[in-house]
Amino acid sequence: MKKFSLIFVFILFSIFSVSAQKSIKWRTSVKMTSKTEGVVTMKAIIENGWHLYGTNIPSGGPKATKFDLSQSIGVKFIGGTVPSVAPKNVYDNTFGLNLNWWDKTVIFTQKFKLTGKPNAKIIGSISYMGCNDQTCLPPSTQSINIVVPKFTK
Repeated sequence: MKKFSLIFVFILFSIFSVSAQKSIKWRTSVKMTSKTEGVVTMKAIIENGWHLYGTNIPSGGPKATKFDLSQSIGVKFIGGTVPSVAPKNVYDNTFGLNLNWWDKTVIFTQKFKLTGKPNAKIIGSISYMGCNDQTCLPPSTQSINIVVPKFTK
């Protein structure tokens, strides 16, 4: 019976993981804008009918979208992560709170400067949660590990 329960839990987890990957997909890239500065781009591709929760969610709500690039090597970040469009502000019946989210593709950018250390890399993660009108997916994490390219004109 224990084996059956473990297999059932594993199957459920697999189904939710696959659903999360289909509903919100991430594409990340790094581009140098000069010899010493660059930008990290994190694009959330959101399937129709789904939404990605914002970066500032009140207590008692769903998991906020968070960008953690603190493990990066050879870079110093300038300012904060900036979305291409502001999130929508909506009353969410599921949580009984005013929340913010994106329901269409959104691009987040983070500027940085090289610190002079060789082999600069952007290393970190994006934590996020998505829902539709019927269900919420469990919180997910997308890893980031990208070598900073050389500047080219």
